[in-house]
Amino acid sequence: MRRYAPVQLSDEDSGEHLGRGGRVMVVDDDHATRALHRAILAARFDVVTAGSGEEALEQCRIHTPDLVVLDVPMPAMTGFETCRRLREFTSIPIIFVTGAASLDESLEAFDAGGNDILRKPVTPDIFLRKVGVLIHQYKAAASLAEEKQALERMAMGFLSSVSQNGVLLNFMRGSVACQDYHELADHLLTATRELGLECCLMIRHQGGTVTATDGGEPSPIEISILNNAAGMGRLFQFKTRLVVNYDRVSIIVSNMPDETTQTERAGILRDSLAILAETAEALAINVDIRQAASKRAEQLQIALGEAESVLMSLGEQHRVMMVDTRLLLQELAEAIEKSYTWLDTTQAQEAAISATLDESIKRILGRLHSGGNFDEQFSQVISALKAGQIQSARMIKD
Repeated sequence: MRRYAPVQLSDEDSGEHLGRGGRVMVVDDDHATRALHRAILAARFDVVTAGSGEEALEQCRIHTPDLVVLDVPMPAMTGFETCRRLREFTSIPIIFVTGAASLDESLEAFDAGGNDILRKPVTPDIFLRKVGVLIHQYKAAASLAEEKQALERMAMGFLSSVSQNGVLLNFMRGSVACQDYHELADHLLTATRELGLECCLMIRHQGGTVTATDGGEPSPIEISILNNAAGMGRLFQFKTRLVVNYDRVSIIVSNMPDETTQTERAGILRDSLAILAETAEALAINVDIRQAASKRAEQLQIALGEAESVLMSLGEQHRVMMVDTRLLLQELAEAIEKSYTWLDTTQAQEAAISATLDESIKRILGRLHSGGNFDEQFSQVISALKAGQIQSARMIKD
């Protein structure tokens, strides 16, 4: 409980600006004293009175004043006991007014939680100034406490915002390379869990839907709710449940904070969920593109494999053809040489025919090789096809 030191007044204190307004409760069992104190204070304050400590406690619980003027000797409950009871639920300043004001009584007054003590009969100017100064100090301290609380809430809101921005950034970093919708759903569920939320979600795609919940496999009821959630609009909230919808993504939160007690946090979480859902929507399109590219890469790999197989077959046929051509030409030359015996040719004619035949064979073989180095060019084509297969395999993997 906050304690105030006894007020020290200087000659410069006019007291005019202190205690303007405010509500003072005068507690005294003597009617005349109550009336006197009320008359003095009424010039600057709203004054209420109580004739006993019990009545004072009851009124303070209903509407706490800004200051209490408290008599010490009272029947049933003394001023000291009343002060101790008041300090259980309020820190408003309390001034004791007593006829004795001895040292022991002053010490007991401060031990009970009082802020100052005056001797009866009071001096009106000093009485007004002390009441005004204590109310001014009390309100200034209360204002500082409120400012401190506001700054603490602002700081907590800032830290919460920074933390949630980190969750969003991690989600985007981790999900941009997702290969399928199940992986994307897992990343999205992890992000909502890091925000302290319990969710079930659905991602719609051309091949169907993917659902995920904090409890593992979604139940038929949860799937039904997710299917129906798409028609609830972009944002729909009922008590602690919030539905966030986009064309491809639906998120249902079951433990949103109370709007009345945690307005700021609830607003930040709604904004974060909307950003998560919108980001997941874009990343679902990214998965579409990746899967389409992967299919094209698979088709390309199949086509390259088939092309390589066909070319290898053609290469083998070409080699067989070259061998067969040489053999056929050799057989032709041998057949012609064997025919010399029944053609009745002279040696000179045989030599001329053989020379002409050899020249023709050389020209034929030369024409077969006139297209360049076939084996080298063929190897280059095969290497290019293999490189294409490797690249398409990387595309499928990535």
